[in-house]
Amino acid sequence: MDDNARQLLDYLCLGYDQLAQRHQMRAFPELSTAIKHPLGYCLIHCPVGSQRVSIVSLQLAPNVRGQGVLTAFIDYIQAHPHHYRGIEVATIQNQSLAKRLLALGWRYKSVLTRLFRANTPTLVHDF
Repeated sequence: MDDNARQLLDYLCLGYDQLAQRHQMRAFPELSTAIKHPLGYCLIHCPVGSQRVSIVSLQLAPNVRGQGVLTAFIDYIQAHPHHYRGIEVATIQNQSLAKRLLALGWRYKSVLTRLFRANTPTLVHDF
């Protein structure tokens, strides 16, 4: 991972920590926000009552793609769950990422997702 990718990852991790700390007073609050950086952004959502953090969208600058930023961000969230009990990655466009997550024990969010959205699945992993 080069310096730009590391800088973006550090910023995403800091943004996630700040969100989790800001919303820790309520058991599982609704949140939906974008963590924005010049090298990319990540839209994070957590519906009311959900116990999972959902990465809804991640856009990366071309010069930081393919360096493991998303994988490292997911690893960070798992290592620092705060009050969440799982993570969801929605509408995965990258088939190699989906295969890798499935190989690591992630599962489809629902049977319908597996049947009708297999090319762009939403995958979940509980801690």
